[in-house]
Amino acid sequence: MPAVKKPRRTWRKTFLKEWRLYRGLSQEQASLRLDMDRSNLSRVERAEIPYSQGLLEAAAEAYACEPWDLLNVNPLVEGEVIDISNMLKNASPEERAEIIGFAKGRLKAAN
Repeated sequence: MPAVKKPRRTWRKTFLKEWRLYRGLSQEQASLRLDMDRSNLSRVERAEIPYSQGLLEAAAEAYACEPWDLLNVNPLVEGEVIDISNMLKNASPEERAEIIGFAKGRLKAAN
């Protein structure tokens, strides 16, 4: 019986490459941080091979973002918004109130 050719599996697009570029890292630099072969990182970025939860966790740490961001946010489009969101998330309640108050004041002054 002849072998049945399976259709090529396609993987969901990620924003691993965009986050790497946003953080100013080459594939070589990123692969060292992620402890993986550069060619495999390239293949994951092109959705030729699947990513793992471990890779998402390591990349999130290396790229200073959350694993969710790597799957859902293009930092080359939304970078500053994501960075501000992370700043707010990591701020104390007092710092958060001060930052939000400052932003509201600037917006009010601009209008």
